[in-house]
Amino acid sequence: MKVALLGVGGCGTRLVDQFVRAERRTGRPVTDGNVLAFHTESQPLSQTTALSTDQHVLLGDTHPAVLRRDSNSPATDSPNSSHDSQLQSETSTTTSQQGTSSNSRTRGYDINEYGVGGDPDVGAQVAKADRPEIRRALDKIDETEVAATMVVAGLGGGTGAGVGSVLLDELTDIYETAVYTLGVLPADTESDQRALTAARGLRTLVPQAESTFLVDNNTWCHETDAVADCYQSINSMTVDRLLSVFGAGEANTTFESELRIDPADISRTLAVGGVTTVGRATIEINSETHGLLARILRLLGRSSPSGSTPVDAAKIKTLISRAVQSKLTLPCDITSADRVLLILSGPPDTISRKGFETGRYLLEDETETVEVLAGDEPIQNTTELTATVVLANVTSVPQIDQLQRRAVVTQDSAATTPATTSSSPEQTETADSVRTQSGKSQPDGDSHSVEFDFDEVDTASETTESTE
Repeated sequence: MKVALLGVGGCGTRLVDQFVRAERRTGRPVTDGNVLAFHTESQPLSQTTALSTDQHVLLGDTHPAVLRRDSNSPATDSPNSSHDSQLQSETSTTTSQQGTSSNSRTRGYDINEYGVGGDPDVGAQVAKADRPEIRRALDKIDETEVAATMVVAGLGGGTGAGVGSVLLDELTDIYETAVYTLGVLPADTESDQRALTAARGLRTLVPQAESTFLVDNNTWCHETDAVADCYQSINSMTVDRLLSVFGAGEANTTFESELRIDPADISRTLAVGGVTTVGRATIEINSETHGLLARILRLLGRSSPSGSTPVDAAKIKTLISRAVQSKLTLPCDITSADRVLLILSGPPDTISRKGFETGRYLLEDETETVEVLAGDEPIQNTTELTATVVLANVTSVPQIDQLQRRAVVTQDSAATTPATTSSSPEQTETADSVRTQSGKSQPDGDSHSVEFDFDEVDTASETTESTE
């Protein structure tokens, strides 16, 4: 499925850059060059290796609240200076101290003062002021050559959440094709302000986007590791899964499969909206046994055109079960998904129809839905068989409920201090909306399985509505 990728902020820029490298390496041309990176800080843009300079969009040149590295403003090293500057610029935020105003430059362990300093309201203001620049950049995207566009951003950062919300609003106004988002959620060890920014970003992006893929830093960061140390592995995991979904069927191959995945299946799966999460599992096909069996079949004149032999149906069923029960990009109750997509990728002719159908029935049973779409992706010259499972519009997500509760506590604490008396009406309204939503609980009082419903969000309190 052809998709244009628009990275926003440090996290989004690096993910898009890594995705482009991955599609070139695997021969799956998903974007066909339809990529852009938006930022209010120049360093992450200059560190990309797969994006050309004309695909970089630097915003906020004339905005007084945007701090450049080449300005005369003094800057001191932050406590996380042992990490490289690429990781530092990833963690843009205002402060981890409760009670500090949203436009403060006070530094904490995950704070970068450059760009918009982690303030999503400033990010939104900058993007609104630079709408003409954004529109000129979007002219470089050939919408007629792609089936959808995806905004990629770290939701805890001021540029990702603030600029990302305005960009999404612009895209949904001018594009007729689907617009998706991919958002990365901050870990528990990241600052409270980043959690509040991410909660506000969710309530803005999810109702507007056709579907929102979410990645949870907390789930994918080992307990003994600093979050910044996990960024590269999380980015690699995210790109691998995103490519498994949208890259399916894009590689050039002469082998035809009656079960081959169709871009329409991906679009239909995501059309239910809401939050999407992805699971993935891989097994190694024994190349020696596989080769010996293929040679015997060829001697008997019964070999398949590709020289491959089907994998046992029970093994395929186990692989699919591992994928849906694996660590998802965002953990959830899999039975809360509205629609499911299964993609099996591997050597041609290794996937038997019996194994394929067995896997579909398994997913229907485990996810408790009959809305299961499926297809395969023949890949030549590989010894791996991969199952990718997409769970669309999941509604039982403990991590989002936890993030919302944390955001309410942060906002309530900030509201009791004099420093927040200058908060904009939009900030107060957004906080009230988050507080109302996170206050819901199930009758049995289990706060770890609270469901959320983005249909109830009052879009008048979006991050984009900040005072200019």
